[in-house]
Amino acid sequence: MTEGPRRVTMSVDETPAPAASPTEPPPAVALHQLTRGALVAQAVSVFARLGVADALATGPRDAEEIAEPTGAHGPTLYRLLRALSVVGVVVELEDRRFALTPFSEMLRSDVPGSLRDRATIIGLPFYRDPWTGLYETIQTGESAFDRVHGMKHFDYLAEHHEDAVVFDAAMASISTTMSVSIVQAYDFTPFSTVVDVGGGRGGLLAAILAANPHLQGVLFDKPAVIAGAEEVIASAQVVDRCKMVSGDFADSVPEGGDAYLLSNVIHNWDDDHAAQILERCRAAMADTGCVLLAELVLPEGAAPSMAKLADLGMMIMTSGGRERTEAEYRALFDRAGLRLTRIVPGNGPVSLLEAVPGSLS
Repeated sequence: MTEGPRRVTMSVDETPAPAASPTEPPPAVALHQLTRGALVAQAVSVFARLGVADALATGPRDAEEIAEPTGAHGPTLYRLLRALSVVGVVVELEDRRFALTPFSEMLRSDVPGSLRDRATIIGLPFYRDPWTGLYETIQTGESAFDRVHGMKHFDYLAEHHEDAVVFDAAMASISTTMSVSIVQAYDFTPFSTVVDVGGGRGGLLAAILAANPHLQGVLFDKPAVIAGAEEVIASAQVVDRCKMVSGDFADSVPEGGDAYLLSNVIHNWDDDHAAQILERCRAAMADTGCVLLAELVLPEGAAPSMAKLADLGMMIMTSGGRERTEAEYRALFDRAGLRLTRIVPGNGPVSLLEAVPGSLS
């Protein structure tokens, strides 16, 4: 026997769910858009990796014309571009030609603030595959990257040069975007020497030194990373004020700075390792110095924040890394003999947490 339509009953103290806004898609449509996001991201990654935006920089071209400089298969490239026109990455013109949009302009390699490297890394197997392990990570609490690749993230990069190059370029892109925000938001004039701990290619430190001619800088990172920083420091014309030192902050950090800057470093580590890194900074600096962390700060409670999505990435890619709330950062500083004095919001999502010697305990 066929069942009749099911009825939904509602008690007097229940309130009907609000109807969808006329300007918003129905829930089923909106959910479909969310679930296809991974497919769009993969397509954008391929677009960026091929350098299609550079090929279109001089004006509209058809797929066959774009295929030659990018090394792509023309008919298949057309299908990719046609699909990306649906989400506004390119626009399809007459005669099957394509042109850049404001989105794809940012995927050119020669524009300030280019997002090409960041878009590329999203679709590379070494970065993408661990996300397929999110299910197991939620079940076990263990890093998906470690399980998928059989080693920790930074150990993997040390053994896979090509992936490491793309990763470093993506991080440099993030650093460039962050630099503008931090330089504009924070006053570095009280300091004489800034030590950038785990500073990568030096984009952030170079921007700080360029904006503050009185400052000296020390860029500190592992030898292989430091080797890629020379061009960045030279192009910013701050070579005479920037000393490059190689080492491992797991062991020690250079002494002599009055400001120790760590940008997107602490979120890579669990609380014990994070506190140890901060302790080493505290030991290296004078009692009048300070530590500056450039990080996302999670809001308390249910407030929406991109940091909550970024925290999934830390859960996938690291063993214990996480985005943290203000209270959690205060606790970390306290363990290291430091006291959080203020949080300076940047012009973007990253804030600068300032801490000075002195424990709350």
